[in-house]
Formats: sequence, C-alpha cells, structure tokens
Amino acid sequence: GWDGTNQSGFSALPGGYRRYYGVFVNAGLYGRWWSSSPSGGNAWSRNLSNANPAINRSNDSPRSGFSVRCLRDAD
Repeated sequence: GWDGTNQSGFSALPGGYRRYYGVFVNAGLYGRWWSSSPSGGNAWSRNLSNANPAINRSNDSPRSGFSVRCLRDAD
C-alpha cells in the first residue's frame, strides 16, 4: 500500500498514466513521473507501484502521459 513514512516530503499518489496510444490505465495502483533526463528520442521516467516498494526507472515514448512533480526554489 501507499503507507510509507514520506520522509522525503514527496506524497506520491498513484494517478496511473496514459499510454503512448491514448489509453489511461492503473489509476490508484501505479504512478509514473517524468524525469528531466532525455534518452535518445525517448525520456526516462520513475515508477511506483502499490505492490512493490522499489522505485523503478523506464525509458518511455514522449507521447506517453505521466505525472510531473513541480519544485519551488528555496527562498
């Protein structure tokens, strides 16, 4: 489940994602976030699942729809 300590302050809610061909899947079970690092014509993403405590990395089509984490510069 999504019951971690949140020590990092990142409340990663499982919003699912949109596959590159337009279908939305896995809301409530899985979350994917874009990385800022390109990988050739693709881009890296980070993935969390409610069935696995690990953070995984994937190389994905930029046509996919993943969540974005916005950060604010410290004052």
